[in-house]
Amino acid sequence: MALDSILVPVDYTGDGHAIAPTVAHVASRLGADVTLLHVVTLPVNVSDGTLVHPLDLLGDGIPLATYLDEEAYQHMEPLAQVFEEAGCRVHVALRHGDPAVSILQAAEDLSVSIIAMGTHGRRGLRRLLEGSVAETVLRQASCPVLIMRTPDAQPQPGLSPAELMAEAEAAG
Repeated sequence: MALDSILVPVDYTGDGHAIAPTVAHVASRLGADVTLLHVVTLPVNVSDGTLVHPLDLLGDGIPLATYLDEEAYQHMEPLAQVFEEAGCRVHVALRHGDPAVSILQAAEDLSVSIIAMGTHGRRGLRRLLEGSVAETVLRQASCPVLIMRTPDAQPQPGLSPAELMAEAEAAG
């Protein structure tokens, strides 16, 4: 099996930043294309058409989904640069919905050779309540999955302004 395409799911936890240099090195050595994927998940009871009013924009507002997409692209730019500097051809993709389901669907749609992702390494009650996207992907993926534990991952740069705004508006 040729490893010519790697899917790298990215969120705002810092896992993508933590694994990027290693995955970029491997992808470069294999001559593999890399797709960075961010899954936008809206807060419960908030529609994608909900208008938000970012402080940096004047006017009537912008649809939440559009704003979250723009924030995600900005978040992925530095990661894409890591892969480009390693000599990889990199693509940036967005999906909307449940992260695990969206990652698995993207892997199928793109016919990737491998999924490479970081994990928080949650344990106990927190894992029970929040679940594990990495574990779900590992169990259900039809391609190999490389999971790298990133116990010291710090938010990079944390929740995006759009996510903070969405959570605040959802809370009332």
